[in-house]
Amino acid sequence: MAKGINPARMRFRLEFGINESTGKKNPNTGKPIKGFNPHFTKYAGLWSLTENQQITLAGAGIKDAVVFFIRHDKKVTDEYKIRKGDKIYKIDSISYDDGLSADGFDLITCHHEVLDHA
Repeated sequence: MAKGINPARMRFRLEFGINESTGKKNPNTGKPIKGFNPHFTKYAGLWSLTENQQITLAGAGIKDAVVFFIRHDKKVTDEYKIRKGDKIYKIDSISYDDGLSADGFDLITCHHEVLDHA
């Protein structure tokens, strides 16, 4: 897929996880509180989108898209969410590398998930 990626640009770690029970209960309702629970981490870098890619994503209804690149890993699926710092991202698509070479990379297109508490 993306053979021209420079691994030196992989400067941060992404946490991959899902929203599930945190083990805490809401004191008002007694119901379990759900939150992001990380399952594993991966080193990653930011991939720059071309203008054409940005227009294509906007046409698909994906706003404020971010693309991360990671080493090829089959366990990364769109069922996970990604946490980078204090932001949680929803995975829109994953361009998997063929995985045939040792330098395979996957491109993960996602957008910042905004929770509406209103």
